[in-house]
Parts: sequence; structure tokens; C-alpha cells
Amino acid sequence: MTERFEGLRIKGLAAVLPREKRHVTDFIERFGEETVARFRTAVGVESFRVAAPGQTTADLASEAAEALKTAGRFVPEETDVILFITQTPDAVAPATSALLQKRLGLSESVFALDINQGCSGFLCGLLTAAHFLLQPTIRNVLILGGDTLSRLIDPNDHGSAMLFGDTGFAAVIGRNSAAAPWTVASATASSEAIVIPHGGTFRMAGTEVFNFTITRVPEQIADLMKTCGDTADSLDLLLLHQANAFIVRQVARMLRIPANKVPLRMTDRGNTSGATLPLLLCDLAAEGTRGAKEVILSAFGVGLTWVSCRMRLDFDAILPTVESER
Repeated sequence: MTERFEGLRIKGLAAVLPREKRHVTDFIERFGEETVARFRTAVGVESFRVAAPGQTTADLASEAAEALKTAGRFVPEETDVILFITQTPDAVAPATSALLQKRLGLSESVFALDINQGCSGFLCGLLTAAHFLLQPTIRNVLILGGDTLSRLIDPNDHGSAMLFGDTGFAAVIGRNSAAAPWTVASATASSEAIVIPHGGTFRMAGTEVFNFTITRVPEQIADLMKTCGDTADSLDLLLLHQANAFIVRQVARMLRIPANKVPLRMTDRGNTSGATLPLLLCDLAAEGTRGAKEVILSAFGVGLTWVSCRMRLDFDAILPTVESER
């Protein structure tokens, strides 16, 4: 499905990292030096962050929201919808979005919704917010999310134990009549290639996920570029879910987009699931990226679901990545 939305913009975006850092070399004793060395080369991860004991996804996301509030980009009184997008909610019930509604001082008239989504979570949130904003009574949508997957990883699975980090993010989506349109392509192929069973740990069929990623994702992006009349020259950035270094580079090569337009920033981040794109954007802002850029954002994962969005993105609305205060 491909949809077009007029007059929308990301008014603010923030990402918060936990303080504790875990290095992949810490796993040499468990997995062996050769296995760790191969992982570092192929996946491109040296370290990642893990949440502190008792620190939840909602804690990290609310810190990001408070950062936006301090910067004047999140105004509770002007917010009508709150979305919380995660695979790691604070509890099965009540919805974490309802708890965050009160925690952040939002009105009781605000609509609160949890969405169980993985690596495509941020873009699923943008798409959901875009639909809410079709209603003239909706002023702004607050998207909160992230994951603390480190607690659901099998410590003896080298494919995931050294890969997944924790992060929270917050974004405010609103209107701007002068904004360029968003074009969003989305698809879902029913698959249990990535599973977190009740009471169990994360499982991934790596070969199936890899084959899906290097076929269906480039196809979707290529179709979106054709729909929008884009070429590799007309795009400033292709912003891909930071699944692993090899996949990011392979998708860029298949689309013939230069590597300098496809940033890779997972060396000290790992794969942070649905937070990789917000974290990537905040890292780029921290490095000095400013102004409006012509971009495609693309994320893919559990479901299997893949979503790509073409937009003009204002980096002046994005805050640099910060560490949690805890």
C-alpha cells in the first residue's frame, strides 16, 4: 500500500540512551575470540547500551519527551494523541501509553494507544500519526517508543546477545501547510521468522530474515523512488534501519546509492529495534547535520513488516542524542 499525506511535519525528535555500555569483547569468554571477531567484522557492532535495573522503555521514552518539552517542541496542552510503540511495554495491562499520558501531564481527553511493533515501529508510528492528523480536530500527535530487548535475549545466542541495545525516543508530529508531502509505502508478509514467545526469549531465523531484507526492502524503496520521481542524485540521504552493517551496505549497493548518502551509526549502538531510525537521526544532528534534507526512511523487521517514507526532513527539529539521567 502506498499513501500520500499533505501538510505534515516532524516538529521535534529526541532519543535517550541508557548509561551502561556493554562491549562485544566482553563475550569472548562465552563465545570464543574467533566468533566475536567474525561478528564484529560482519555486523559492525563494538558496543551497545543496556537499561539500568528497573529502568523501563517508558522511562527512557519519557526522558526523551521531557527533552522535547524543555526545547519547546512538545507542548502537553496542544497534544491530542499519544502513541507508545514497543515490544517491551511496562506491563501487559494497563496500556503504557495511558500511564505516560498522566506522567507527562497530558489532558484526560487525549487518546492513548499502545502499538506492539518491532524494528519498523517508528515508521509505523509516523503512518498512524499521519492518519490521525487527517482529522482537523487533531493538533499534534506524540509518538513515544523504543525497546529494552536486552532483557529478552538468550545470553547463549551469539547472534542476538551481542547485537541488541536499548533506547527510548519521542517525536511530535503536527501540521505545516507549506510542508512537502509525505509518501509512505507499507507491507506485511505473515511470518514467524522473528518471535518473542510469552515467557520466552527472542528468536530469529537469520537466513530467512536476511533473504527477505535484501529482496523485498530494496524493491519497496526502488518503487517509492520511481513513484516520487527520485534518483540517487535527487536524494540527500537514504536512512535505513540499522539492522547490521552488511545489510545496510548491501541495500545501498543494490539501489546504487553512494555509501556517503547511507549513514551507518551502529558501531556503538547495536540494533535498537524500533528506535534505530530516531537514534540515527539524533546522532546525525549531534554531528552537525542541519537544515531540510530530501530523504527516504526505511525500516523492516518482525512481522515481517517493512515501511518506507519519502519526505523533506528538517534536521533543525531534531535534538542531539543524550544519555539517560539514571
